[in-house]
Amino acid sequence: MFYAGLIDRFLKEAMVLKNNSNKFKVIILRCPNYDTKNLDYNINRAFSYFGGIELLVNKGEKILLKPNLIVKASARSGTTTHPFVVKAVADIVETAGGLPSVGDSPAFGSVHQVAAACGLLTLLKKDNIPVVSFRANRSFNDKIRITDTVRDFDKIINIPKFKAHSQMFFSGAVKNLFGLVSGKVKAWRHFKAHASHEKFSLMLFAIYEQVLPCFTIVDAIDIMEKTGPRGGPVKRAGLLFAGINCISIDRVICDVFNINPDRAPLLKTARKYGINGCRLRDIQIEGDDVSDVRLEKYLFPEKLNDISFSFPRVIKSVIRHLVTVHGGQ
Repeated sequence: MFYAGLIDRFLKEAMVLKNNSNKFKVIILRCPNYDTKNLDYNINRAFSYFGGIELLVNKGEKILLKPNLIVKASARSGTTTHPFVVKAVADIVETAGGLPSVGDSPAFGSVHQVAAACGLLTLLKKDNIPVVSFRANRSFNDKIRITDTVRDFDKIINIPKFKAHSQMFFSGAVKNLFGLVSGKVKAWRHFKAHASHEKFSLMLFAIYEQVLPCFTIVDAIDIMEKTGPRGGPVKRAGLLFAGINCISIDRVICDVFNINPDRAPLLKTARKYGINGCRLRDIQIEGDDVSDVRLEKYLFPEKLNDISFSFPRVIKSVIRHLVTVHGGQ
């Protein structure tokens, strides 16, 4: 069974990570708004807890910035990673001599269309920061199929948007990497999950284990509640989360937003299989104290929707995607 091998790799990695506290370190930072000075200060501060950007990014390295660019929506909607957050990370990468590019595989439309709709494309064009469309998927380790574009880059910096998710309870650090599956193969992955949130979660862990971003910064300044990954009400939380281990970041997010981790399929599955990083007692939390930033009144999805897509829905999704892409050109 493929997933048995995946779990074995996670468990072996756990023995190494015990000797590297940075791997399980999660930073919580108050950031009251999207003012560029606030973002520059706090994102630089996040990197400083890990020795600074220079220890994570080497001069001349090609860095893929992976925000959440799911569909065409305004920055105010809480649907996508805010463009000012993405641009701030790109600027900091450039200070270390890195070569940033921004990429994602939206559910509908092209990455350029989605980046334009939220205002990101204009910001990136000013400094000639490329936006890349993901090429077709290829097999990694003979099992996981993600975009071949990742081979063009030395490292990935993950920049998720924290928001409610009607199928996975919330979307955070691990879930954002599903965007590395190019095109409508994502719909097929839902179909292949056969209504199993656990199986879908293990697939997400397999993607994460394959790419292992060098750093993750979660935009939780404005957050979507109640439903998602789009269309939910938005409230101001004023927070950023940062770290290296995506599972640990998602676990700390649960603590801050008063989420029972067993209600989130990803973390429930991680605990069931003993995947490293999911236990709060193993995580070193720095920055602002959880008790000072905890949100008691976060509106959860009332129940989880079926994770699987029917075959007709997969076909409909493919057609809608093609119409959106070509109709917007």
